[in-house]
Order: sequence, then structure tokens, then C-alpha cells
Amino acid sequence: MESENRQPNKKESLSPGTSQKGARKKIRWPRMILLIAAVLIVATIGIGSGLIFAWAFEAPSFSAGNFDVHTTSVLYDVNKQEFTKLHAGENRTLVENINDVPLQLRQAFLAIEDNKFYDHHGVDVIANIRAVIANITGGFGSQGASTITQQLVKLTFLTPEKTIKRKVQELVLSMQLERQYSKDEIFLMYLNRINFGEGAYGVKAAAKTFFGKELKDLKLSEAALLAGLPNAPSKWSPYKNPDGAEQRRQLILTQMAKYGYITNDEAEKAKKALPQLLDQPKRSVAGNDINLPYFTDAVIEECIDKYGITEDMLYKGGLRIYTTVDAKVQKAAEAALSDPNNYPKGKDNVPIQAAIAVVDHSNGEVRAIVGGREYTARRGLNRATSQMRQPGSVFKPIAVYGPALEKGRSPATVLDDVPTRYGSYEPGNYDGQFRGLINMREAIRLSVNIYAVKMLNEIGVQNGFAFARNLGITNMDEKNDMNLPLALGGLSKGTNPLELAGAYGAFANKGVWIEPHLIVKVEDRDGKALVEVKPKRQVAMKETTAYLMTHMLQTVISSGTGTNAQLDRPAGGKTGTTELPREIFGNITGNKDAWFAGITPELSGVVWMGYDKTDQNHYMYKTYGGSYPAQMWRSVMSKALQGVPVKGFERPPGIVEVNVDIKSGLLPSSLTPPDFVETELFEESTAPTQTSNVWVQVDINADTGLPTKPGDKASHIERKIFLKRPDGYDPNRPPADAELEAPAGAAPSGTTGTAPNSTTPGATNDAPALPAPPPSTTSPSGTNGTTHAPPAGGTGTAKSGTSTNGGNAKTTNGSAVPPTPSGVGGPQG
Repeated sequence: MESENRQPNKKESLSPGTSQKGARKKIRWPRMILLIAAVLIVATIGIGSGLIFAWAFEAPSFSAGNFDVHTTSVLYDVNKQEFTKLHAGENRTLVENINDVPLQLRQAFLAIEDNKFYDHHGVDVIANIRAVIANITGGFGSQGASTITQQLVKLTFLTPEKTIKRKVQELVLSMQLERQYSKDEIFLMYLNRINFGEGAYGVKAAAKTFFGKELKDLKLSEAALLAGLPNAPSKWSPYKNPDGAEQRRQLILTQMAKYGYITNDEAEKAKKALPQLLDQPKRSVAGNDINLPYFTDAVIEECIDKYGITEDMLYKGGLRIYTTVDAKVQKAAEAALSDPNNYPKGKDNVPIQAAIAVVDHSNGEVRAIVGGREYTARRGLNRATSQMRQPGSVFKPIAVYGPALEKGRSPATVLDDVPTRYGSYEPGNYDGQFRGLINMREAIRLSVNIYAVKMLNEIGVQNGFAFARNLGITNMDEKNDMNLPLALGGLSKGTNPLELAGAYGAFANKGVWIEPHLIVKVEDRDGKALVEVKPKRQVAMKETTAYLMTHMLQTVISSGTGTNAQLDRPAGGKTGTTELPREIFGNITGNKDAWFAGITPELSGVVWMGYDKTDQNHYMYKTYGGSYPAQMWRSVMSKALQGVPVKGFERPPGIVEVNVDIKSGLLPSSLTPPDFVETELFEESTAPTQTSNVWVQVDINADTGLPTKPGDKASHIERKIFLKRPDGYDPNRPPADAELEAPAGAAPSGTTGTAPNSTTPGATNDAPALPAPPPSTTSPSGTNGTTHAPPAGGTGTAKSGTSTNGGNAKTTNGSAVPPTPSGVGGPQG
């Protein structure tokens, strides 16, 4: 008998219904997953280690001489022709001994850049682990952990690309550098090498540039400001961004107290002691050896600020930088801005400055940048790209008329130019006149402020704000700028010629905005592409909107405030002027800024003119956007387009021409006088279908000149046509077209009139009226236009007799107002 405890044989252990041949072992998945994971980890470590060793092996070697190696970078124009070279030779004075750098200045750098510098061996391990975690969760490059040693290595040897390979090489070289040099030597090389902006390299040049001082004379408050600059010299510049520079200075003082370099009392005292900067940075190196210097500076700033290319790579890396500059256009701009005949006379030897940006709106490529009337220092203030000023009336197409057209208004839309108040805000026209019922084309032509503010209120401030943002105006603030002064360019932070040239370019480019840019491509010395630019582009408006705006801007140049900009080819433009802020200057009459923004089918360009610092002794008098800036624009564009075939702005489908009554924006009635009929352009869906209703017939006693009344005796009765205005007005400030109204007590005879529609038929208010704050620092009412403009549509005498709409219609470019005579100092704005 077999034992019950015997072990079964293999055959017996098989599952029922299976044979030994067909048996399969059951896979234990948890063990299998662990095994696969282990294999993958080992493989990853092996591959990763191999890559790391390979990258480390490829890292450039160095010796003491490496820190002085120069390889010239070359800049090419739009035709790929070399126009200048970048090579080392900056405004730099070396400090020979670390002890010659004040202790508190060194401590300020340590507090903000690398507090553990004297404790680590070139790499801060904990900071790097923290950065790795942040980069895994937020994407590579989202957080850095560079020590001062790493920053020196990066400035000297490596490309700006944010890759794991470059980071590995940075770490390897940093540790090698720490073995070869002492901490003080590394720190001194760093302090001698870094860029502070305004053309200053190294701490010694920076002290001279910003404060006119020797290093030993720097105060704690000044040292903190300097220590904050190298992180981003353009961003933290106390000249270009004083608020940002001050915030960073305060942070550095807080950090110094946190790490025990100074006491809390010392920090608080230094925070209150604002550094006294030189009025103009004291730069010692001019750009006589650089061709197209302002454009070159702008390219350098774009390389650094936008694409992260380091100073050393630019000046020593042998880069090939392909730019968008057209030397013909750039030299025309440089010549115009350096010509003293293009400027008004100042009171003393402080120059009135100017700047211009010219853009090819078809692709966003910047053809010319000039940041001042003379080039005095490398990497100095570039007024075309860095200086922010209030734009005045050049902002109206961007924030008012463009969005109004998008919302269903038309060039024929009529509003009443009469005294108007919104809460405490009362916009005024530049000349104190009121024109009464005028349309959008006339408001743009003569730069009428009240119309612009009324229109923005009607379409909704938020719509104007959003439209401007879509045109690349970046510095607007929802809290401070989303109000009615936006209509007149009353921006809290302002804008610059380059932004405005890009915005106006969208009108000429069929409604498509393309981000202005100066660089096409950057290659390293081996031909590898470091940067390949694909600019942002977006449809900012309908093509019909862009064309209607372009057409109205042509009227500004042909017969409005911009006649000084007339070319021998189609062109449109807008003038702008900002008055002196009354809260500072009182009743002094003068202007702070003057602008001209213009477009042709090929190019968009914007000119700014004014003093760098406006004060009681330095402001412009009788200088408007339509005078010297328009003249300067014409000078540049006429040369830039010389030899270019003449072409017009292409009219898109959906545009129709209709005869309209200019006092209502509707179809002429049988009473509309011929002088008040014009041919206007419309987007097809907004063309009027209703008949004008603003004219009435009144019987006049020929003996008295007054309306007839029952029982009157008259030798004969005259039937005359008068304007019936929609609203009342202040009798002490009557609009010009009040003279077209019937004498008091008139009763209509026959056809009567009622109030005109204030908008294109079918259009509705898109937003409720928003209350406006008090005027901003620069009075937005300080805009421009002809100072002698008579009322729109005639002199104010009533038209006798009955007229029909079969009279001769005027074209949109015609006007009862004669063109403003050309020439500098004319009355246009």
C-alpha cells in the first residue's frame, strides 16, 4: 500500500485536461515588472553615465589665456551683406586686487548671487538638486542654480542654450576652475567681467558710469543698486526701469541683512537713502568704429534679453548674426535725425531729441532703428526701443477707431463734438473749438479729441484696450489704463516708436499683426543655428477694417494734420502731441512729446520728438506731430522708397462706395444740401439704408429774416433749409454748426427732421459708459490738429432753396477746409 504522504510525479501534478507537453508556467507579473524596471534603471544609468562622460569629455579646456580669447562676431543686413563686427573692447577698467573692491559691494553680490560662494567647490549641490526638481516639474530651464563660478564659466566658454549637455559641461568646468584658481581670483575675474548696462563692464566702470565715483567712495545704498544690475542689465536699468531697479535694490539690502552682512538697522537706513544717479550715464566709449550703431545696439539687446546669448558669446564667440536691417533705410533715418533743420530751436544747448523705427509690416522685419539725433556711447539709451512715452493722438486709431470699425461703425459714423463730461473727466479739443456733428473721417483728419473719447465710451473701453493689446502694445495696465483717457493716448507707462510701428503695420498688412524683430538667425562659429526666429503673428482685425482705417489715414496726409508728410506715392498717417501736465507746469503753453506714425504699402514708420527730461526750461513750443516729426518721416520714407515702384493699398472684397449726408451718416434726403453730400467707403454690411433726417425746411420772413408766424406781414416768404441738431449744448460754448440751425422760434414747414443716429444703422452700444478718472500726468487732451479749422461742412450759413440728392457729391478726400499749407511750424498738430 502506497503512503499517503508520497510526492506526486510530474504527470500527476499537471492540471486536468492537459498534457505534460502543453504545460506552461504561470507568469508572476509583480516579479516581472520589478525585473524590467531594474533592467531599465541599470540601462538608463549606464547610458546616462556614458552621455555625461562624453559631454564632460567634450567640454572646452581652458588655461589662464582662455579668459582673453577673442573671436569676432559678424552682423549681416537683410541682403546678407556684412555691415559690422563685434569684438571685445568694452568700457572696462580692471580692478587689480580683490581688496580694492569695497567689502560691502562684494557682500551685496554674494547676498543676491551666491551666498555660499566661499563654502562650495564651484557647484552648490543642494541648489542644483532643487533646480533639477523644478526643471523636471516645470520644464528644463525653468530654474537655475548657478554659482558665481558657474556664471564666470558660462560667460567665458559656453553657449546660451539651455540643455542638459551644456549644464553638465558647466559643472565640470566650474570644478576645474576651482582647482586652478583661488576663490578671490575667481570672484575678481567675475567682478571685472560682468556687464552692468549703459556700456559699463566690470565694477570699476560701473561706479563711474552710474555715480561718477571711484569704487572706494561707493555707499551701501549705491553698492546694492550695482549688485542688482548684471542679472539683467536692460531689465533692471535705473534709467530705463527705475521702479524695477529700486525694487531689486531693496531686495538685495534685505538679503544682506538676512545673511548677516549688515544689520537690519543698516539695511533700513540704506533702503531710505536713494542713490543719486548721474543725470546722464557717464559713458566713455563711443561707437565711431561701429557701422549702423543704433541698430547694432538694438540687435545686441535682443540677443541678450530675448534669446539669452551672453556678452562673451557676442563679443568673442565668432557668431554670425543675420539681421533685418536695410542699410539704405537705416542710413536715411540716421541722416534725417542728425539734420538740425529737422528740429525746432531750443532755449539752450540741451538738445531736443528724436527717435524712429521703420518696419516692413509684411513680415515684421525692422528695417531701421535710430534712437537719438547723435550716437554718443555704445549700448546707451535707445529712445526707439527702450524709452516709454505717452503717445497722444497717434493712439486713437489703435484704441478707438480700429475697434470701432470692428464693432460695426464706419467712416461715416456721426457723433456730436460739443462740450462733454464723464464724471470729473472733461476731454477738450486741442484748439478749444467744437465742430458739432462730424463723422469719423473728419475726426481723424483734424484729430478731434471729444469725438474719440465719445466713441471709446460708446464701444466700451475694454474693447479698445483689448484691441491695442492685440496690436502689440505691451505695457498697458488694466488697473490704470482701462479708462477713457486711453482714447487720447493717456497711458500710465507709455509706449515707444518700435511698438507703434508694429501696430500701424497691421493696418497696412490687411489686419495681420506680426511682431517686430531685428534678428532672423544666429549661428555659432561652426554654422550651427543657435537662434532661428519665427515671429508671433495674429489676425488683429478684419481685412475690411484695416483697409478703411488705412483709407482714413490717407486723408490725414492729403488734407488733414499730416500734410507735411506727403510723398509722391500713397501714404497714410496720424499726428500726435502731448501737452505739458498742468498740475506741474500750470498755465505754461507747450508740448512734452510730438509724434508722427505713418504707413505706405511697403513700410510703417513712427517718429518721436521731445526732451529726454521735460522741465520748466526744457519743453517744446509750437512743435506738433504734424510739423517736425511729419517732416522727418517724409525725409526718411522718400529716400527709403526711392526707386521702388509706386503701388497703392489693395482694396479687399466687401468694400462699397455710397453717397452719404455727412451730418447724419445716412443716405442723403431731398433736403440734404449738395455741399453736405460725400462719397464714403463702407464695409458692405454697415452701409446705410436709412435716409437722413437732420434737415428741415422753414419759411423765413424776407423783411425780418425771422421765421414767419401767423399774422406776419411780409413782402415775400423765403423757404430755407436748416440743420436740426440732435441735442442741446452750452450756449456759452456753441459748436460751429450751430450757425446752420434755424433762428429761434422756427417751426418747420413741410419735411421735418429728427435726431440723427449716432452710429451706423444697426449698430448697438457694446458696453455701458465707464466713469473716467482725472486726467493722467500728461494731459491726454494735448493732441493735435489744425488750429484754424472752420466747422466741418461749411461756414455756417443756411442754404436757401430746396435741394435734392442729385447734386454733385464730394469725394472723401475733398473738404470745405483748404489743405494746411506745408512747411515747418505750420498750425497743424
